[in-house]
Amino acid sequence: MAAKKTTPRLRGEDRRRAILRAALQVFAATGFHGSTTKALAKAAGVSEALLFRHFPSKDHLYTALQEECCQLKTNEESTRVLSLDPSTSTLVIMVHFLMAKMLRPPKSVDVVEQGLHRMMVHSFMEDGHFARQFMDHLAHDLIAKLEASVKAAGRAGDLVESPVRLDLRAWFTEHLAAMLMLNQLPGQPVVDFAATTPTQVEQATWFALLGMGLKSEAIRRYYNPKAFALLQP
Repeated sequence: MAAKKTTPRLRGEDRRRAILRAALQVFAATGFHGSTTKALAKAAGVSEALLFRHFPSKDHLYTALQEECCQLKTNEESTRVLSLDPSTSTLVIMVHFLMAKMLRPPKSVDVVEQGLHRMMVHSFMEDGHFARQFMDHLAHDLIAKLEASVKAAGRAGDLVESPVRLDLRAWFTEHLAAMLMLNQLPGQPVVDFAATTPTQVEQATWFALLGMGLKSEAIRRYYNPKAFALLQP
């Protein structure tokens, strides 16, 4: 008689983390309202009773996952880029980094980050709560540094006159990058840009920087795609 498979015993914190990672995939596939605690427990390889021992309700699990996802997006490369002092050079580096990250083919993106992207899509189609919390986190680091760098570029005389608000330039750039990611999400791009990934990254970077008001000569001065490729996630 075959031995019955058992779920490996994990320490409390390890088990909690394993449940969160499994829940990410379930919520990514069916959204908050389409996910049941039974399905969440099954994906994590635990009973519903054990699931509730770590998370009293689906809402508690979802909230904990939101916090976990904000931490997952912070990696060594992004930390290094965000630590740069605001400047024209930093603005160019950050926009290239953002476009390179979002234009990666899905097969090169780990399953955790793919799950996060799909959760964001579901959140936008539901009540937006998850996406709103994630964007609040983004506002404190990425958006704040982009805004500061745009202002620094202005002080350096590297911006053209523009009626677009400084704060919106940062958000619109982030939204452009997010839309480029969504275009890639199905595996086969929805829109075929008929260009290699490095070319798409370079074109998107130029488009965003020009839209942010950066002068062409300033972009040429600081933008070195080959060197920046070393920063790519």
